[in-house]
Amino acid sequence: MIAAVDTSALLELVWAAPLAVLTVTVAWGLVVRGTTGALEARRQGQGLAVGLNALVAIVGAALFLTAVVFGLIVMTTK
Repeated sequence: MIAAVDTSALLELVWAAPLAVLTVTVAWGLVVRGTTGALEARRQGQGLAVGLNALVAIVGAALFLTAVVFGLIVMTTK
């Protein structure tokens, strides 16, 4: 038997999966980088650097959570 293949869904998967992986990886990297940078700057008493690194961590966490929630929504609606 020959199975029907949904080529448009496969093509969507070809670009969507790497984009999702890249987004989640970069977002988590921002969380780690921002957190470690803030902790190091705090030890050295650099107030501005603490704030900037904390902002990087917060933006990364927001992006990470947004990507996870978006992924869950896409999975449950298909």
